[in-house]
Amino acid sequence: MAYFAPYIDAAGIHLPTYEDRLEELTAAYRSIFGIEADLSASVPDYQLLSVFAKALDDVSALMLQAYNSRNPAYATGQALDLLLPQYGITREAGETDASVRDRIRHSLAGRGSGTADALLAAVKAARGVRDAVMYINETDSTDSIGIPAHSIAVVTRAGGANAVAQAIYDKKAPGIGTWGSNSGIATDAEGREHTVAFTRFTEKRIFLHLYIRVVEGGNQETIQNAVLPAVTEYLDSLGLTVSLNVPQLYGVAYAADPSIAKTFVVTDVQVSVPGVSGVIRDLVPCAWNEKISAAPGTGITIHFV
Repeated sequence: MAYFAPYIDAAGIHLPTYEDRLEELTAAYRSIFGIEADLSASVPDYQLLSVFAKALDDVSALMLQAYNSRNPAYATGQALDLLLPQYGITREAGETDASVRDRIRHSLAGRGSGTADALLAAVKAARGVRDAVMYINETDSTDSIGIPAHSIAVVTRAGGANAVAQAIYDKKAPGIGTWGSNSGIATDAEGREHTVAFTRFTEKRIFLHLYIRVVEGGNQETIQNAVLPAVTEYLDSLGLTVSLNVPQLYGVAYAADPSIAKTFVVTDVQVSVPGVSGVIRDLVPCAWNEKISAAPGTGITIHFV
């Protein structure tokens, strides 16, 4: 492809490649010093032109980075943070770029109104909210959960009470009630305050035991340092109301670090739940307002057998 001047149009930014720039520079050189000028790779003048082309290509890379930093799908770090005010959100302490982008998507989805999806998206985008689920009772009587007729119940993981309340109030249809064990204050367009009910999730604490046998070439400390954080992260990633499929933890353990996956064998995975007799090896259920998580401290234990 021949060299062209960089430009931006409806399709985005267009930049010449390093090869395009080098070809343009060698053509310009020959127009000055003659068509027969030697520009083989070992000639100093060719190497100097290569340096020039590389410098121009570095500028192109910076231009592309600056262009992409205006798009939340590509921006990272501080560049991404600078975009957040236009979506009405801020980065929480320790929050990753991927999590921020997810909240931006929820914010954009929540700009619609009058639909369940828009309401839930708005709640998930509210300040501090890490996750949320919503239940709707469209019948004329109280449902099995306890939600009154023609009402909604929102369950949140973290988030400011008033921020959650405002998100619900702004998106719910008129005449629809809110129900839950917590509440916050929302303000309407005329400055009047309204109490909005919702529910904070309940931790369903579990004790998880992984039994691992080390095989040739394995090291207990290396295995523990890989598997324990991976399992911890997996449990934290489970959404509200999501049951734990215990056998999936075998795969989580082996995928923790593929380079050591052949150095150990997971012989058993057991879960115990306070108040429940025996151990669970198949499915740990999760109620409508719960989130499964490991008990603090000793919630996840690796036993080398």
